Amino acid sequence: MVTESSKRDFIKQMIELATHEKENLIAAGFTPDGKLDALIEKNNISDKAEIAQQEAAARSKEATALAQDTLKDAYQEASNLADMISGALGKESEIVKKMRKFRK
Repeated sequence: MVTESSKRDFIKQMIELATHEKENLIAAGFTPDGKLDALIEKNNISDKAEIAQQEAAARSKEATALAQDTLKDAYQEASNLADMISGALGKESEIVKKMRKFRK
C-alpha cells in the first residue's frame, strides 16, 4: 500500500520532472502543459487540505485535553461536595447512603 507521504513525494517529483524536462517532452511529441497545470493546482489544493486537517487535529487534541481537565476538576468538586455532605450528615444518613450508590 502506498503511504500518504509516498503519494505526496510522487506528486512533487512528477511536477518537478515535467517542469524540468518540458522541452524534452515536447520534442518527443508530448505537451505536458495542461496536465502539468492541473496537477500543480490539485497538489496546491491537496496541500491546503492537509494543512487544514492538521490544524483540525491539533484543535481536536486541545479540545480533548480541555474536556478531560475540566471533567477531572468537576469530578473532584463533586467528590468534595459528597465528603462535605457525608461529614455534615453522618454515614448513616439516608442521603449519604443514596450518594454512595452514585460511584461505580
